[in-house]
Amino acid sequence: MAVRAWPGFAKNPATTIYFLSREIVVPTRGAGMAHWREALFAIMSRNAGSVAAFFRLPNNCVIELGTRVQI
Repeated sequence: MAVRAWPGFAKNPATTIYFLSREIVVPTRGAGMAHWREALFAIMSRNAGSVAAFFRLPNNCVIELGTRVQI
């Protein structure tokens, strides 16, 4: 894997720590979309591919920070 880097930055992806964010969608009852649509959207969001897998980041170098989003 060829990695371009700026001077002074780590050039080896295995020695770099990657910080990623993740949102967990939580359906709620109330005004807005129908509940079944919110639940379907939450399931689709949960089944979406991982950013770390998409960029082929080493598992032992990834820190994931998450938040719960109510829709």
